[in-house]
Amino acid sequence: MSARPRLGARTGRIKLLLGDEQPLVRRGLRALFESDPTFRVQGEAANGTSLLELAGTHRPDMVLMDADLPGPDLLDVVRRLVGDRLDGPTGVVLLASEGGLADGSVLGAARAGVRGFLFKRESSEIVSGVRDVARGGAAMSPGIVGQVLEALRRTHRLDALRPSGELSLLTPREMQIFQLVAQGLTNQQIADVLVLSEATVKSHFNRICRKLALRNRVDAVILAYEMGVAGAVAEPSPTG
Repeated sequence: MSARPRLGARTGRIKLLLGDEQPLVRRGLRALFESDPTFRVQGEAANGTSLLELAGTHRPDMVLMDADLPGPDLLDVVRRLVGDRLDGPTGVVLLASEGGLADGSVLGAARAGVRGFLFKRESSEIVSGVRDVARGGAAMSPGIVGQVLEALRRTHRLDALRPSGELSLLTPREMQIFQLVAQGLTNQQIADVLVLSEATVKSHFNRICRKLALRNRVDAVILAYEMGVAGAVAEPSPTG
Protein backbone atom coordinates (compact mmCIF):
# COMPACT_ATOMS: atom_id res chain seq x y z
CA MET A 1 0.00 0.00 0.00
CA SER A 2 1.59 3.27 -1.06
CA ALA A 3 1.25 6.41 1.02
CA ARG A 4 -1.64 8.65 0.11
CA PRO A 5 -0.70 12.14 -1.03
CA ARG A 6 -2.00 14.87 1.27
CA LEU A 7 -0.77 18.26 0.12
CA GLY A 8 -3.35 20.27 2.03
CA ALA A 9 -6.31 18.68 0.28
CA ARG A 10 -8.74 21.51 0.84
CA THR A 11 -6.53 24.60 0.95
CA GLY A 12 -3.84 23.65 -1.55
CA ARG A 13 -1.25 24.43 1.16
CA ILE A 14 0.59 21.98 3.38
CA LYS A 15 -0.38 22.51 7.01
CA LEU A 16 2.70 22.04 9.17
CA LEU A 17 3.57 21.80 12.86
CA LEU A 18 7.12 22.20 14.18
CA GLY A 19 8.53 20.49 17.26
CA ASP A 20 11.91 21.36 18.76
CA GLU A 21 13.06 22.19 22.28
CA GLN A 22 15.23 25.11 21.12
CA PRO A 23 13.39 28.39 20.33
CA LEU A 24 16.13 29.48 17.92
CA VAL A 25 15.83 26.25 15.95
CA ARG A 26 12.04 26.63 15.77
CA ARG A 27 12.43 30.22 14.63
CA GLY A 28 14.83 29.17 11.89
CA LEU A 29 12.56 26.37 10.71
CA ARG A 30 9.55 28.67 10.70
CA ALA A 31 11.45 31.19 8.59
CA LEU A 32 12.39 28.44 6.10
CA PHE A 33 8.81 27.29 5.62
CA GLU A 34 7.11 30.67 5.76
CA SER A 35 9.25 31.76 2.83
CA ASP A 36 7.63 29.00 0.74
CA PRO A 37 3.98 29.59 -0.23
CA THR A 38 3.40 25.83 -0.38
CA PHE A 39 3.33 25.68 3.42
CA ARG A 40 1.29 27.14 6.26
CA VAL A 41 2.97 26.81 9.67
CA GLN A 42 0.18 26.22 12.18
CA GLY A 43 2.23 26.21 15.35
CA GLU A 44 5.34 25.26 17.28
CA ALA A 45 5.95 23.00 20.28
CA ALA A 46 8.88 22.63 22.65
CA ASN A 47 7.95 19.13 23.82
CA GLY A 48 6.04 16.04 22.75
CA THR A 49 3.03 16.70 24.96
CA SER A 50 2.46 20.16 23.50
CA LEU A 51 3.03 18.82 20.00
CA LEU A 52 0.31 16.20 20.42
CA GLU A 53 -2.07 18.82 21.79
CA LEU A 54 -1.42 21.09 18.81
CA ALA A 55 -1.89 18.17 16.42
CA GLY A 56 -5.25 17.37 18.00
CA THR A 57 -6.35 20.97 17.57
CA HIS A 58 -4.99 21.75 14.10
CA ARG A 59 -5.00 18.34 12.38
CA PRO A 60 -1.86 19.11 10.35
CA ASP A 61 -0.83 17.50 7.09
CA MET A 62 2.78 17.28 8.27
CA VAL A 63 4.76 17.34 11.51
CA LEU A 64 8.47 18.13 11.49
CA MET A 65 9.99 17.25 14.85
CA ASP A 66 13.32 16.84 16.59
CA ALA A 67 14.11 13.16 17.14
CA ASP A 68 15.19 14.09 20.70
CA LEU A 69 12.10 16.16 21.53
CA PRO A 70 11.50 16.08 25.31
CA GLY A 71 8.32 14.52 26.64
CA PRO A 72 6.65 11.18 25.88
CA ASP A 73 8.56 8.38 24.20
CA LEU A 74 9.38 9.21 20.57
CA LEU A 75 7.66 6.12 19.18
CA ASP A 76 4.49 6.77 21.19
CA VAL A 77 4.36 10.33 19.84
CA VAL A 78 4.89 9.10 16.28
CA ARG A 79 2.19 6.45 16.55
CA ARG A 80 -0.32 8.97 17.85
CA LEU A 81 0.54 11.48 15.13
CA VAL A 82 0.35 8.89 12.37
CA GLY A 83 -2.90 7.38 13.70
CA ASP A 84 -5.55 6.94 11.00
CA ARG A 85 -7.76 9.92 10.13
CA LEU A 86 -10.68 10.13 7.77
CA ASP A 87 -8.70 12.46 5.50
CA GLY A 88 -5.48 10.44 5.68
CA PRO A 89 -2.65 10.08 8.21
CA THR A 90 -0.39 12.91 9.27
CA GLY A 91 3.06 12.67 7.73
CA VAL A 92 5.95 12.75 10.19
CA VAL A 93 9.53 13.79 9.44
CA LEU A 94 12.26 13.50 12.08
CA LEU A 95 15.18 15.87 12.36
CA ALA A 96 18.42 14.41 13.69
CA SER A 97 21.39 16.25 15.15
CA GLU A 98 24.96 15.64 14.02
CA GLY A 99 25.18 12.31 15.84
CA GLY A 100 22.16 10.92 14.01
CA LEU A 101 19.69 8.51 15.58
CA ALA A 102 20.21 5.52 17.81
CA ASP A 103 19.86 2.22 15.95
CA GLY A 104 16.73 1.27 17.89
CA SER A 105 15.18 4.67 17.28
CA VAL A 106 15.70 4.75 13.54
CA LEU A 107 14.25 1.28 12.95
CA GLY A 108 11.47 1.71 15.49
CA ALA A 109 10.50 5.09 14.05
CA ALA A 110 10.45 3.70 10.52
CA ARG A 111 8.17 0.87 11.59
CA ALA A 112 5.96 3.32 13.53
CA GLY A 113 5.33 5.24 10.32
CA VAL A 114 7.94 8.01 10.06
CA ARG A 115 8.41 8.82 6.36
CA GLY A 116 11.31 11.23 6.56
CA PHE A 117 14.68 11.29 8.32
CA LEU A 118 16.74 14.44 7.79
CA PHE A 119 19.75 16.10 9.41
CA LYS A 120 19.24 19.53 10.95
CA ARG A 121 22.47 20.72 9.39
CA GLU A 122 21.10 20.16 5.88
CA SER A 123 18.76 23.15 5.91
CA SER A 124 18.65 23.31 2.12
CA GLU A 125 17.13 19.80 2.03
CA ILE A 126 14.56 20.17 4.80
CA VAL A 127 11.85 22.05 2.90
CA SER A 128 12.09 19.84 -0.19
CA GLY A 129 12.16 16.71 1.98
CA VAL A 130 9.00 17.67 3.87
CA ARG A 131 7.32 18.55 0.57
CA ASP A 132 8.24 15.13 -0.88
CA VAL A 133 6.72 13.36 2.12
CA ALA A 134 3.57 15.49 1.94
CA ARG A 135 3.17 14.38 -1.67
CA GLY A 136 3.21 10.74 -0.63
CA GLY A 137 6.93 10.03 -0.95
CA ALA A 138 9.74 9.74 1.55
CA ALA A 139 12.88 11.65 2.43
CA MET A 140 16.14 10.38 3.91
CA SER A 141 19.46 12.12 4.25
CA PRO A 142 22.19 9.85 2.81
CA GLY A 143 23.91 9.63 6.19
CA ILE A 144 20.74 8.35 7.82
CA VAL A 145 20.26 5.77 5.07
CA GLY A 146 23.71 4.55 6.07
CA GLN A 147 22.55 4.33 9.69
CA VAL A 148 19.51 2.29 8.70
CA LEU A 149 21.70 -0.09 6.71
CA GLU A 150 24.23 -0.47 9.51
CA ALA A 151 21.52 -1.06 12.10
CA LEU A 152 19.96 -3.72 9.91
CA ARG A 153 23.30 -5.43 9.35
CA ARG A 154 23.73 -5.70 13.11
CA THR A 155 20.20 -6.85 13.89
CA HIS A 156 19.59 -9.41 11.14
CA ARG A 157 21.46 -12.64 10.33
CA LEU A 158 21.31 -12.31 6.58
CA ASP A 159 22.68 -15.78 5.87
CA ALA A 160 19.72 -17.32 7.71
CA LEU A 161 17.09 -15.40 5.81
CA ARG A 162 15.32 -16.38 2.61
CA PRO A 163 13.29 -14.28 0.20
CA SER A 164 9.54 -14.41 0.64
CA GLY A 165 7.32 -15.60 -2.17
CA GLU A 166 6.04 -12.04 -2.44
CA LEU A 167 9.27 -11.07 -4.19
CA SER A 168 8.22 -13.26 -7.10
CA LEU A 169 5.75 -10.48 -7.90
CA LEU A 170 8.68 -8.27 -8.96
CA THR A 171 10.04 -8.21 -12.49
CA PRO A 172 13.81 -8.64 -12.89
CA ARG A 173 14.20 -4.87 -13.34
CA GLU A 174 12.08 -4.14 -10.26
CA MET A 175 14.21 -6.56 -8.23
CA GLN A 176 17.37 -4.72 -9.33
CA ILE A 177 15.88 -1.41 -8.26
CA PHE A 178 14.61 -2.88 -4.99
CA GLN A 179 18.12 -4.10 -4.16
CA LEU A 180 19.73 -0.79 -5.10
CA VAL A 181 17.25 1.12 -2.94
CA ALA A 182 18.24 -1.23 -0.10
CA GLN A 183 21.85 -0.13 -0.57
CA GLY A 184 20.83 3.49 0.02
CA LEU A 185 21.04 4.77 -3.56
CA THR A 186 18.86 7.68 -4.64
CA ASN A 187 16.63 7.48 -7.72
CA GLN A 188 19.19 9.45 -9.72
CA GLN A 189 22.04 7.17 -8.63
CA ILE A 190 20.00 4.10 -9.55
CA ALA A 191 19.22 5.67 -12.91
CA ASP A 192 22.96 6.16 -13.51
CA VAL A 193 23.76 2.55 -12.57
CA LEU A 194 21.03 1.03 -14.74
CA VAL A 195 21.24 3.62 -17.55
CA LEU A 196 17.62 4.67 -17.15
CA SER A 197 15.88 7.99 -16.66
CA GLU A 198 15.14 9.10 -13.11
CA ALA A 199 11.43 9.17 -13.97
CA THR A 200 11.57 5.53 -15.07
CA VAL A 201 13.25 4.52 -11.82
CA LYS A 202 10.60 6.40 -9.83
CA SER A 203 7.83 4.67 -11.78
CA HIS A 204 9.40 1.24 -11.12
CA PHE A 205 9.76 2.02 -7.43
CA ASN A 206 6.12 3.09 -7.16
CA ARG A 207 5.11 -0.28 -8.64
CA ILE A 208 7.41 -2.07 -6.19
CA CYS A 209 5.71 -0.28 -3.30
CA ARG A 210 2.27 -1.30 -4.54
CA LYS A 211 3.26 -4.94 -5.07
CA LEU A 212 5.01 -5.34 -1.70
CA ALA A 213 2.67 -3.07 0.33
CA LEU A 214 5.49 -0.66 1.18
CA ARG A 215 4.92 2.91 2.28
CA ASN A 216 8.31 4.34 1.40
CA ARG A 217 12.05 3.78 0.92
CA VAL A 218 12.60 3.15 4.61
CA ASP A 219 10.17 0.23 4.47
CA ALA A 220 11.94 -1.04 1.35
CA VAL A 221 15.36 -0.98 3.05
CA ILE A 222 14.05 -2.85 6.08
CA LEU A 223 12.17 -5.44 4.02
CA ALA A 224 15.16 -6.14 1.76
CA TYR A 225 17.36 -6.87 4.76
CA GLU A 226 14.71 -8.93 6.53
CA MET A 227 14.36 -11.05 3.37
CA GLY A 228 18.10 -11.34 2.80
CA VAL A 229 18.14 -9.80 -0.68
CA ALA A 230 20.07 -6.60 -0.03
CA GLY A 231 23.40 -7.82 -1.35
CA ALA A 232 24.78 -7.91 -4.87
CA VAL A 233 22.56 -6.70 -7.72
CA ALA A 234 22.03 -8.80 -10.82
CA GLU A 235 23.22 -7.53 -14.20
CA PRO A 236 20.69 -5.16 -15.80
CA SER A 237 18.26 -6.68 -18.27
CA PRO A 238 18.64 -5.14 -21.74
CA THR A 239 14.88 -4.85 -22.03
CA GLY A 240 14.29 -3.28 -18.55
